[in-house]
Amino acid sequence: MVLIITMSTIASFVFTTSLLIMYAVLDIRTRKVPNQALLIGGITGLAVVLRFSHIVDYALLHLTAALVAVILGYTLFRIGAFGGADVKVLFTIALISPGIEFASWGNPILEGIIAVGLQLVITLLVGYLIAQRKTDETGIIPLIPILLGAYLVVQLIALF
Repeated sequence: MVLIITMSTIASFVFTTSLLIMYAVLDIRTRKVPNQALLIGGITGLAVVLRFSHIVDYALLHLTAALVAVILGYTLFRIGAFGGADVKVLFTIALISPGIEFASWGNPILEGIIAVGLQLVITLLVGYLIAQRKTDETGIIPLIPILLGAYLVVQLIALF
């Protein structure tokens, strides 16, 4: 793994983290993230990664992560493990910040699969553990704050 710090990776990381914080707050407060907020965030995020050429420099990584996010996210949605907003946020992450931002494994396909997969595993595991302790009647757990934490954990991998 090679450490890489460029303006495009910093912009992608900062924008994605900011967007996830906003979505997490909405998810905690209302248990919903409006489609308009998701669309505006996704379009703005694409503009950021286009502006800094992140999507051009890492095209295969973006494509792989987005494809994995759609397939796994839709599957999790269909079985009831993820809500619609959770899948849309996962896809947005895959489009804007698809791998480990400050490092490269040299294989963008493997990096995209592992990054999305780790985020999903962490989110599902923590969500399951919280569900086991949850005692209220709704049973709805906001997963986007957990997804934010999972994203940050995956990004910390670059430091090791």
